[in-house]
Amino acid sequence: MAAIVLVVAAPVPVRAAAGPFQIGLIGDTGYSRGDEGNLLRVQDGANAAGLAFVVHDGDIWKGGTPCTDDRLRQVKAVFNGFTTLVYTPGDNEWQDCPSPDGRLPAIRRVFFSSGMSLGTRPIPQVRQPGVPENARWERAGVVFATLDVPGPDGGGPATSADHAWLDGTFDEAARIKAAAVMIIWQDDPTDGSSAGLVARLRRRAAAFGRPVVLVHGDTHQFRLDHPWQDTPNLTRLETYPGFTPQWVKATVDPASPKVFSFASMRG
Repeated sequence: MAAIVLVVAAPVPVRAAAGPFQIGLIGDTGYSRGDEGNLLRVQDGANAAGLAFVVHDGDIWKGGTPCTDDRLRQVKAVFNGFTTLVYTPGDNEWQDCPSPDGRLPAIRRVFFSSGMSLGTRPIPQVRQPGVPENARWERAGVVFATLDVPGPDGGGPATSADHAWLDGTFDEAARIKAAAVMIIWQDDPTDGSSAGLVARLRRRAAAFGRPVVLVHGDTHQFRLDHPWQDTPNLTRLETYPGFTPQWVKATVDPASPKVFSFASMRG
C-alpha cells in the first residue's frame, strides 16, 4: 500500500520560542508488562515537566512479539498520551518480523500518515518524500531530524534515502545558521552496521562546526560520550531502555556554546 506523504519545501518552526527549552529522549520500550508500566511512568513525568517534545528512538516491543496492526495501534495510543512525541522505527517492529516487507508500510500508515507528530499537542514536521518516517523540524534555531536506521539484528544498514536526508538536514542547518543539530535514529553507531552513514555524519558535523548530538538506542545501556575524537563537536547519547523508568531530559539553550545539556530523570 502506498504511503501517504506530506511534502513541504522547508522546515516549519515548531512554535515561536525565546531562550532555553527542554525535551525528553526515550527508546527501546514495551518489552514486557513491566516495561509498559515504566513507559507510563515516564509519560507522566515528561508531561509534568512541560517539555517542548519527547523523541522515541525506536524498538517499541520485544523481538518475537506478534507483528500486527492492532499492536501498532496500541502503541500509538500510548504515544498519543504524551503532550508531544516524535517516533522513529526500530528493528523489532519492522525487520525482525516474519514478513518485514509488509511491516514498514503498516508502520507508515499508522504513525506517519500526516505532517504532524504524535501527542495531544502535535507539532508540524517535514517528511522525506517516499520515506515519511524520516522527519525534520526546527525550534529556536536548532534543527532536529529522525532517520530510519534500525539496529543491526534487523538487517541494517542505512539506505541511500537516509544519506540524502542527513545531507539535507545539515544543508538546512547551514542555510538558517542553526545553533546546533540533533539527529535521532535507532542503530548503535559504533558497531559498524551503519559505517557509511556514520562517516557521512562525522564529515557533515565537522564541516558544520557547531554542536551536533546523535541520539540512538539499540544496546540497552545509557551512554553519553564522544566516541569520535576527530569530531569533538559530535556527541553520542544512548537512551535508557524500557526495563527502567529512567529517561533523559535535555536542556537546549541556543545561546550557550554547548547548546545541549543532559540530566537523567526517573519516572
